[in-house]
Amino acid sequence: MKQLHLLNDTQLDALQETGNIGCSHAATAVSQMVNEEVEINVPHIFVQKIPELRKSLRNISGEDNKLVGVYLELTDEFLGSILFIFPYKSALVLSDLLMFQPVGTSTELTEMSQSAITEVGNVVVSAYTNALSAFLDTSIMLSPPHYSEEIPDVFLDEITATIGKNTSHALIFDTQFKGKKNQFKSYFILLPSPQSLDIMYDRLIASFGKPHDVEVDAYVNSLAE
Repeated sequence: MKQLHLLNDTQLDALQETGNIGCSHAATAVSQMVNEEVEINVPHIFVQKIPELRKSLRNISGEDNKLVGVYLELTDEFLGSILFIFPYKSALVLSDLLMFQPVGTSTELTEMSQSAITEVGNVVVSAYTNALSAFLDTSIMLSPPHYSEEIPDVFLDEITATIGKNTSHALIFDTQFKGKKNQFKSYFILLPSPQSLDIMYDRLIASFGKPHDVEVDAYVNSLAE
């Protein structure tokens, strides 16, 4: 059975590219939502053991020790889950942009802003899974998004409650939102089932290292058009 931590740099680059493709498509929709041009990209991705996520989530949450997250299950041919998270301060910035008010206005997230943030998470994750689905030539469906505000340890409990014992590592996408005046970070954590990880290897990863990498690169570029 395949494991995420066995991916080499070239293979991780391939998955990072699907993240950038998806985020570039999501940026158009998010820009319309905030009425401001927004760039979304994935500077890097990394693999981490599930137990080590506790420290990472605490670091992401910062001094507020609180995270805002949108959780979605992956269904159909590709199974797993994605947790899309923001540090609380970043969520407040996004809330102000979505509510068309000066950044710094929000001190808490209202029901309306929670709903808007949930939709942003849904848009970004949907765009990413669409790119991944096309790249792997497999069907990926998403459950309705679930919004949550929790301390990092609770988020980790939610993650571990949804994954099987054979899922030992998570794939973390460092996601950067950049507007004209504002910039903030978010992360989405992909937890593919062992069977879905096999699909990633068989349909994507196996393509690299072969003589015809140029064909794979051409296909990646076509997705971005």
